[in-house]
Amino acid sequence: MDTDELIGRILSHYKVLEKLGEGGMGAVYRALDTRLDRMVALKVLPAQKTSDPERKKRFVQEAKTASSLNHPNIVTIYDIETQSEPNYIAMEYVAGKTLHECIARQGLPVSETLRYAVPIADALAAAHAAGIVHRDLKPGNIMVTEKGLVKVLDFGLAKLTEPVEVSDATVTIDYMAPRTMQGMIVGTAAYMSPEQAEGKKVDARSDIFSFGTVLYEMVTGRRPFQGETAMSTLSAIILREPSPVSEISRDTPPELERLILRCLRKEPERRVQHMDDLKVALEELREESTSGRLISGVRTSDVPAAAGPVSAGPASAGPASASVSAALPAPAPRRLGAAALLVGGIVLLAAAGAALWWWQRGTPPAGPPMLTRLTSDSGLSAYPALSPDGRLLAYASDRSGEGNLDIWVQQIGGGEPIRLTRDEADEYEPAFSPDGTRVAFRSEREGGGIYVVPTLGGESRLLARLGHNPRFSPDGNWVAYWLGATGGGFAAGSGKIFLVPSPGGEPRQVHPEVPAGRDPIWMADGKRLLFLGKIDPKAPVEQGLDWWVTPVAGGTPVRTGAFAAFREQKLLPPPGAYAISAGAVSPANDLVLFSARLGDTTNLWEIVISPKTGEVSGAPRRVTFGTDLEMEPSAGAEAGGRAGVAFASLTHTVNVWSLPLDVNRGAAPGELQRITQGVTYNAYPSISADGKKLVYTSAQSGAWNVWIRDLESGKQIALTASRGKALQPKISADGTTVAYWEDDGTKQTIYVIPARGGVPQKVCDDCGPPTHVSPDGTKVLFESENSPQDEAVMVADLTSGKQYEMARSRETPKLFPYAARFSPDGRWVAFHARSNPLTRQIFVVPFQGSDRPPVPKKDWIAVTSGVTFLEGETYWSPDGSLLYFLSENDGFRCIWAQRLEPPTKHPRGAPFAVIHFHHARNSLTGVRGSLGAIGMSVGNDKLVFALGDLTGNIWMTKGQGQP
Repeated sequence: MDTDELIGRILSHYKVLEKLGEGGMGAVYRALDTRLDRMVALKVLPAQKTSDPERKKRFVQEAKTASSLNHPNIVTIYDIETQSEPNYIAMEYVAGKTLHECIARQGLPVSETLRYAVPIADALAAAHAAGIVHRDLKPGNIMVTEKGLVKVLDFGLAKLTEPVEVSDATVTIDYMAPRTMQGMIVGTAAYMSPEQAEGKKVDARSDIFSFGTVLYEMVTGRRPFQGETAMSTLSAIILREPSPVSEISRDTPPELERLILRCLRKEPERRVQHMDDLKVALEELREESTSGRLISGVRTSDVPAAAGPVSAGPASAGPASASVSAALPAPAPRRLGAAALLVGGIVLLAAAGAALWWWQRGTPPAGPPMLTRLTSDSGLSAYPALSPDGRLLAYASDRSGEGNLDIWVQQIGGGEPIRLTRDEADEYEPAFSPDGTRVAFRSEREGGGIYVVPTLGGESRLLARLGHNPRFSPDGNWVAYWLGATGGGFAAGSGKIFLVPSPGGEPRQVHPEVPAGRDPIWMADGKRLLFLGKIDPKAPVEQGLDWWVTPVAGGTPVRTGAFAAFREQKLLPPPGAYAISAGAVSPANDLVLFSARLGDTTNLWEIVISPKTGEVSGAPRRVTFGTDLEMEPSAGAEAGGRAGVAFASLTHTVNVWSLPLDVNRGAAPGELQRITQGVTYNAYPSISADGKKLVYTSAQSGAWNVWIRDLESGKQIALTASRGKALQPKISADGTTVAYWEDDGTKQTIYVIPARGGVPQKVCDDCGPPTHVSPDGTKVLFESENSPQDEAVMVADLTSGKQYEMARSRETPKLFPYAARFSPDGRWVAFHARSNPLTRQIFVVPFQGSDRPPVPKKDWIAVTSGVTFLEGETYWSPDGSLLYFLSENDGFRCIWAQRLEPPTKHPRGAPFAVIHFHHARNSLTGVRGSLGAIGMSVGNDKLVFALGDLTGNIWMTKGQGQP
């Protein structure tokens, strides 16, 4: 069939409207999704080409690859059809122009180039973090919307990077082969890397070369390599250097030209090595460009005072450019700017946003501060600690490949890291002694505690049991730490601060009368501690929580007022944190570094605390500007007296996983399997009883919607198109009905929708989230947001439209029920309840209809003891003989189960662990959002739940030229 004949046809539920274009992998159409009433783009593989199994395989690979990359600058894949003709992929429809059309022949202004380049680099960095190489990056595969949003398209030539080394020996090149194995090449000739053109091994650095060709074309309007034929173009890529950018576009900043040339190095090992390095460099250039500090490639700060006023025109303005150039002495060398230096494989970036001149205020900096990447591990390297002299870095990392975090130490100037610990438990939160000879750290071994180890290796010794966040006093005599639950809540007893002599001895509590305190750090004078806490036990958390400064020798804690300053600036805690904690204090003064979230970004901030009053002075100021989670600052003095700050730049993703399970026995015969792939957030999973249909919330393209996936075919569609957040979906046992909660910013509403798609039906307004759907699909359990019903298990009858209380606590203290779940036969309901913020307990009650009074507290069957901080989020086994639940019984958030007596549902025997999560890299604790985001549910042969994955590396700000 001619692809033009598709116009007007309906493929499944997609009505084809018009043809948008055609390429080697098929034609693209604009179509209407008749189920969800939205525009989509359909990429259709022509029927005459489906006979080629390799082409079809690549077509499917494109869909699978792109669908795993949930990123605002990567096109979203909705659906794929390969069983019937024609084969197609349904994807997000992006209205706008290709970058190729935007560039035309004249190129783009520098400001526009940088505005587009940063999100492209961010998208590719996300793909590389997921182990995916694009392999066909070019302006025609990048869309720019009318509002300037950038979308990277066409991962049709992408392949997963291989974890093993492959020889780069010379191979025969088959220039016509569609295959993507080593020795064969695919892609667009003008944008290929030399190794791709020669059929050699391709990795993320090949995308960096292609990105360099795109940048070159953006600023010059020309391709860096262009022959009369594909073969001559490939020859040019392999053998020739491109013409200098400055010969074609004189307005291009030298820093940007150098960055482009670094991308276009022939040898992969001489290029920029990591796309996230490139992204940071471009961000800094963009900030300087938009602030007016970079005009036609010259920083205004580089212009001598005698130069006179400089025009504030755009970067491409001719007169301004000429006046600045004329003012500069021709032979005088300028300071290197952002992205100018790449030394020894470590990228040094001009960190204008992260400039720490403030650390030693009043001392003129010797040069612009730089940003240095200190670790380059593929897993998790975090919790940095700088030695007081700034020469050593201690940190926690899983770089050993053994699955747990250990403490490592390395020199800032280079050299191999030294592994200090080797226990199978996680060890993290290191802190140096003032003389740099010892490192204190938190270890999870034997129930957890504070240990100390020599800096260059040796036996570690226990200093204090159960402690967190050790900090040496400036004189080295004491170590401050805290005890308590690491989760949210500041009820009385949830956190206590202690001091222990650093050689060892009996700990003593600091201010025992303080009901809740945590995260102590020493002020610069060594006589006071700063901590996060609540002093008045009767005050609401939002009024009583703050940073406090207290003398160690005794005295009344002083409220700093930091939280009022945070609220004024609209700062929020980092994702997953309950409150903003202080991270580091300047060794020279009382300037405090901390991590906070503003909008969608989490960066380092600073605020001054007066040494006289103990109160904050001035407003918080942001000091880093990256797009990852920038957290865990540590301060140290550099050689020459200038200060440096190390911090962790983290990427946190949440995805849905399954555990093969003998569900009626609680035995796990298999290994964990990832169901969703993404670089953002996929959570709140719920599975049908037969284990074939899964619903979950996914934050794709900045929108939170409910998706449904067929676990046998892998086919998935979005059930909602919410303008707010569609959360906490629950699917009925038979897989036909889905209930979900929508928060549009003004109210919360429960809806139900057929699992096949359709029009949502409103259940109730101003309700809490749904927690389960009855086996027959006629009733929805939900939590109420309105008092006094927040003390009851609520039911919505979809047949009658009634809402009523099914179980209720009227006693004192009141028990607040959450996460109610129907038993498989619909006769029982399990839920957890809390009477205080510290503990949760699981109960079972018989299900009551609307004609019966709520089950009173005295008739609730206690399944767990309620002495553990967390016991909750229950789910029944198919035969009703087990209750699965989350528990922190062993100090970690893990999945446990409790056997029940069949007729009475009373507990039988002790609870037992089903699967443990004792490491920071993959954890249930790392699932951001409510506890319900973990969404544990049971199918006939598996357990599904959301699991957090934390990766990252350590960076440092330092003055230029420092070792």
